Amino acid sequence: MKHIKKLSTKLFKKKSQETDVSTRITNETVAEHREKILAGGRRFKYPVQVAKHRLAIISIAIGVLAVFLLILIAWQQLYIAQNTSKLLYRVTEIIPVSVANVDGADVRYSSYLKKYRSSIFYLQQQNLINLNSADGRRQSEELIKPRELESAERDAYAAKIASQKRITVSNKEVDDFIAKDIARKNISLEAYEKTVLNSFYDWSLNDYKAVVKSELLKRKVKFAIDTTAEQKANAIYGQLQGGTNFADLAKAQSEDELTAPSGGDSGTVNTDSEDSNGLIAAAKALTPNQVSSPVKGADGYYIVKLNSKTPTTVSYSIIKIKLTKFDENFQKLRADGKIKEYITVKRD
Repeated sequence: MKHIKKLSTKLFKKKSQETDVSTRITNETVAEHREKILAGGRRFKYPVQVAKHRLAIISIAIGVLAVFLLILIAWQQLYIAQNTSKLLYRVTEIIPVSVANVDGADVRYSSYLKKYRSSIFYLQQQNLINLNSADGRRQSEELIKPRELESAERDAYAAKIASQKRITVSNKEVDDFIAKDIARKNISLEAYEKTVLNSFYDWSLNDYKAVVKSELLKRKVKFAIDTTAEQKANAIYGQLQGGTNFADLAKAQSEDELTAPSGGDSGTVNTDSEDSNGLIAAAKALTPNQVSSPVKGADGYYIVKLNSKTPTTVSYSIIKIKLTKFDENFQKLRADGKIKEYITVKRD
């Protein structure tokens, strides 16, 4: 019994010593106490940070989802519904999406819509098409869309060749072309934009300048790659210089279906008439029976012979050599499957 009591007393003293040690203030106990205080504070601080972090993640996710939905809607409207509204046209001007690809060259959707919308607008202004009718929709799907898409594809192909051959069109060339056109119509540029471009084609002046630049570039490319036509025109001019009869050569070699049968005779025209090929200007610079060197027109080489002229008229004959290389190359690309279209259009 004494032994048990002695053992109990010993254990009680040991426990008291341990308690004294645990309550003693040391560097370790101070650090432990500080950590407990900080941990308690974090309960109030960190929940706010976590909430802000989650809010940021949710906001980003919503933004990404909204952008994705907008892209999905735009894709559906452009490539499935084929929406041709002015809003979608302006969107495609900002975002460079493609409607086709020609031998590795992208065709801008905006280029296609610009051509399609202007054609439809013009026909509507002339009461020649009604898109609310079955016949109007048929014209749009079977005639206008395929034609304007191919036109945009040809522009892209020309731009690719121009880049390879370093062929360019300056802003001055564009402005000069428009200035000559305006002067011939005897109208101011502002009036032309309002009464012609806006009213008939739904174009701004900048839209028109882009179209002119594209056409001038394509014309330069066609002449640059068609060496066969150039050689033929020069050969015919050489024959004429050697004394060969103009009318006989025109009947045999001119590629103008309207004038070739009559020996190239184009009749008499007023000097202020439309002259997209520059033939009136070339004829005016000649003396009767004189022949010009090959002239680069809008669609080929022309050799002009002046028959007669007055202060207001000219009578002349022509020999025309068509440019065919560009069209041949383009059609070969289509036959070889190198033209990819991202919308469905009806073709013959």
